[in-house]
Amino acid sequence: MNLIIQEILPKDKALSPIARHDYVVLEWYEADRRILRKTTISGRDISFRLLHEGQRLQHGDIVFADEHLVISIEIKLCDAIVMAPKTLTDMARTCYEIGNKHSPLFLDGDELVMPYDKPMFLWLQAAGFAPKQEKRRLNQVLRANSAPGIGGGHIHKHEYRQYHNHSHSEIDRYEH
Repeated sequence: MNLIIQEILPKDKALSPIARHDYVVLEWYEADRRILRKTTISGRDISFRLLHEGQRLQHGDIVFADEHLVISIEIKLCDAIVMAPKTLTDMARTCYEIGNKHSPLFLDGDELVMPYDKPMFLWLQAAGFAPKQEKRRLNQVLRANSAPGIGGGHIHKHEYRQYHNHSHSEIDRYEH
């Protein structure tokens, strides 16, 4: 039986105390997908069709519940770069520099977290930041108003005379 999930249930939904619990395990980058097919830990086929704006699966979300079964989301831990800017200026500079490289950025308490990428880690060190490498769950993504699903995206062009000349659009950015 293929279960089709079209919405995330409210966090305060009353759950049956006798229901079995099953999990859909996702990589951090799968949480934004609108259409996704996965198998739960117990082997149930699940299809996600999350077509409403702003729907993003998060760790602990309940996607199915009845008196016998509850299915929730588990976002896997992954290697991550973690930074804890100490001042508002440091936070702004960190977000600006990482955003300028079009890297996904997540918030975990007062820390900025992103998927581990060795060149980015080395660049952050060289730029005077204090990155750490840790296992983390990338769950609460930071979004700019121009992010897909929030206001429609953007296109811009970089021109650096001799160094490089290219442009980005939200469409070709996510097709790689």
